[in-house]
Amino acid sequence: MVSILLAVLLAIALMAGIAFAVLFRGARRDALHFKQSLDLKNLRHNTTITEKITLSKNQLETAFDAITDFICALDENLVITRVNRSYSQFVQIPIPQLLGRHCYEVFWKRSSVCEHCPAVTTFANGKPVLKRTLKMAGTDRPLYFTVATYPVFEHPNAEKPQNVIEHIRDSTEEKAILEQLIRSEKLASIGTMTAGIAHEMINPLAGISGTAANMLQMPDKYGLNEKGVSRVMTILESVSRASTIVKDLLHLSRKEEGTSMLTDINSMVLKAVDSVQLKGFPHIDHTINTDPSLGRILCDPIKIEQVLINLLTNAIQSILEKKAACAREGKKFSGLILIATQAEDGHARLDITDNGTGVPEDIRGKIFDPFFTTRPPGEGTGLGLSICQKIVDEHNGRIFFESTDTHTTFSVLVPVHVVEET
Repeated sequence: MVSILLAVLLAIALMAGIAFAVLFRGARRDALHFKQSLDLKNLRHNTTITEKITLSKNQLETAFDAITDFICALDENLVITRVNRSYSQFVQIPIPQLLGRHCYEVFWKRSSVCEHCPAVTTFANGKPVLKRTLKMAGTDRPLYFTVATYPVFEHPNAEKPQNVIEHIRDSTEEKAILEQLIRSEKLASIGTMTAGIAHEMINPLAGISGTAANMLQMPDKYGLNEKGVSRVMTILESVSRASTIVKDLLHLSRKEEGTSMLTDINSMVLKAVDSVQLKGFPHIDHTINTDPSLGRILCDPIKIEQVLINLLTNAIQSILEKKAACAREGKKFSGLILIATQAEDGHARLDITDNGTGVPEDIRGKIFDPFFTTRPPGEGTGLGLSICQKIVDEHNGRIFFESTDTHTTFSVLVPVHVVEET
């Protein structure tokens, strides 16, 4: 009986062990499955975060490279640690080759740190420098850049920046426009003042001219010998020149009401060429190419003809100067002037090209300023091109030039206002 009881107990124990083993294996399998599910979920979550970080990084890098200004990151030794594409394109050095080099070396073409370097200031005091203009020399023309620097700290409580972000913007054109505005304001003030002076000078000059002319008509009455007559003629010539300057000043300083009419610009060009009686012009080879499709335009023919004569006179004088210079050096020179008209985007365009002395680079921004001239004293007032610009502006047109070592072309664009004839 006891043996039977033991056998039953053993059987129960064996069955319990088997049941426990089965349950344990199931629980272990469930736990393993849960762990795998959890790992997969974490993996997906981490993958999503990684993808978002990668996307965000790509977006920031794209925006960084899309900025047209020049941006670089510098360490405390002014060594470049990162740059954008615009910076690389400006210095014409690939980005990998820029890293590890000094900013003053690759951008400013210097062997030492720039004076008043804003990055040095920011590293020293930990504060941004919001605007500092620096000039780059050694180029075809001076370049100006506005530089700003911003500190980057390793942690919020850090006292010294770990890096500095340098933002560089090309402000050359902005500076040129600002200088032009300042010059225009000064010229406007001068114009107001000279207009009054010129107006007051007309009557005294007329009196001097009349008196001198009267003395020349009756030299015996005034006791003039041959030398006296010569001096009075010099006075009369000087008065005539002064009167011309005064008239030019008045023309430049006030708006004169002209008469607009339908005019054939090609005929006007031919008339202007015939009107030039400058010494030496007949010996200069000149060619006229007109565009017959231009037809007639609405303009003040007297004023436009004055522009053509002034430009043609400048071209002739430029050629004569070069011819004289070549003669002194024993060189041969043949002057050439090409006058052409053509239609261009709703405008009538006139080009006057010469192979004279040209316009030096350093004065190209001044030649339309009143009283600016390269002629010797007594040979130019410096008002011709200023008056041309004023007349062209009155016609809503534009005057500009291009000058090389061999040729100079002054161009005038005037809008074509074709009026239908009834």
